[in-house]
Amino acid sequence: MDWMLTAMMMGTTVAGGIVASVCGFGFGAVAMATWPYFLSYPQAVAVSALCGASTAVMIAVPHWHRINFRILLPCALSGLFFSAASVVLSLGAAERMMVHALGAMLIAVSFYSIFLGGRIRIKGTPLTGMVAGAIGGACAGLFAVGGPPVAIYLLSSTRDNQEYRATLNAHFCFTSGVATFMRWRSGVITPTTVQLWLLVVAALAFGIFLGNKIFKRLDARRLRLAVYGYLAVSGVTMLFK
Repeated sequence: MDWMLTAMMMGTTVAGGIVASVCGFGFGAVAMATWPYFLSYPQAVAVSALCGASTAVMIAVPHWHRINFRILLPCALSGLFFSAASVVLSLGAAERMMVHALGAMLIAVSFYSIFLGGRIRIKGTPLTGMVAGAIGGACAGLFAVGGPPVAIYLLSSTRDNQEYRATLNAHFCFTSGVATFMRWRSGVITPTTVQLWLLVVAALAFGIFLGNKIFKRLDARRLRLAVYGYLAVSGVTMLFK
């Protein structure tokens, strides 16, 4: 990989870390809006999932005391199953079809984040938690973008922003972990994948550091419009690629 692509990957990683830290989710969407242009689709998903798991650990562990395990449990259990199953299903899919599906997913995520973020409210019951976990787990396994369904559920179930962010990323620790394990067992995660992950992990930590600094100060609405506007444009280009 030449220096320009390396710089682009590092920049995307910093941006994804900031978005994930400020919004609670979003690293996968930011990464997958760019990386498939210069990495193969399976490799882009694998590296994004490794970074997503790292992001979740970096955010959840320091705030473990704010995790609501009672709310997390039904969501995580269904998420684990559907995340693992969707990884297996994605292995036989054509790369072109997966890129088109990713484009549609990015457009949907952008629409939700720009127009509906924080407005959709559902009853925070164990059943809705299981449904949200199942949808989020499937999206995480297929596209490494599983945040919005779980975020909607947790916004309605948690008491404050700190509990929401900690519990959401605890969920990602479970689903990203099992998806990464399944990709490793299936041979998708290679030494090259690990090298790419190690290349960007410092940039990821820096992005999360910046995001934590501006978590309480940033105009989240403007950030959401800028980032997810870009994702929508990228999604359209992938959809018709």
